[in-house]
Amino acid sequence: MPQQRISLSPDLKQLRDEGYDVEVQSGHVLVKDVPYWTTNKELKRGTLVSELTLAGDVTTTPSTHVAMFIGEYPCYQDGSRIAQIENQSARRELGPNLAIDHTFSSKPTTGAYKDYYEKMSTYATIISSQTGLTAKTFPVVVPDADEDSVFQYIDTASSRAGINVVSKKLEIGKVGIVGLGGTGSYVLDLVAKTPVREIHLFDGDRFSQHNAFRSPGAPSIDDLKSNRRK
Repeated sequence: MPQQRISLSPDLKQLRDEGYDVEVQSGHVLVKDVPYWTTNKELKRGTLVSELTLAGDVTTTPSTHVAMFIGEYPCYQDGSRIAQIENQSARRELGPNLAIDHTFSSKPTTGAYKDYYEKMSTYATIISSQTGLTAKTFPVVVPDADEDSVFQYIDTASSRAGINVVSKKLEIGKVGIVGLGGTGSYVLDLVAKTPVREIHLFDGDRFSQHNAFRSPGAPSIDDLKSNRRK
């Protein structure tokens, strides 16, 4: 599923924003890199899978509390199976390049999960909590190939902070910054993290050693020796 479509569903977007490796494939939602113990007391990572119920391009309430898993059966640290979620173990094809090994059943006290964030994060926590590790690996999320984005990778900071509406106001054509000294350089650093289409810079001075202590980041010695213009 393209990243834009994940962004349309608040529950899938929340999973992504909190660091889960989320993917949609063959009508199912996947959460990858879930750490678990095997029966041989080895640490491995598997993939949680769930059916995906959509209303158009947006998720609705999950149709079942049952989840699926790709990998060996998750265990406690002593190698005993996590029986509280055990349902069935059988290899099953769900679609092209998608096959699961186990199904789990952990019904919430309310009888149903309200959304896919609650469902997938609950199962991920049950499994990963035995290891002391986390499924929140924060993978790099890049824009879709056909998405008109100024970024090489998606701005997940704005969504985590709940300021997407504010950030969107900065989707303007051009911004000019005159002077890239102790103030302008920091302005540039901040503006470069907004969806402004173009940033035009005006400063004819050389970038000298003292400038390195008045700007964000840390230029290398070779950069300083090159005596380049700001």
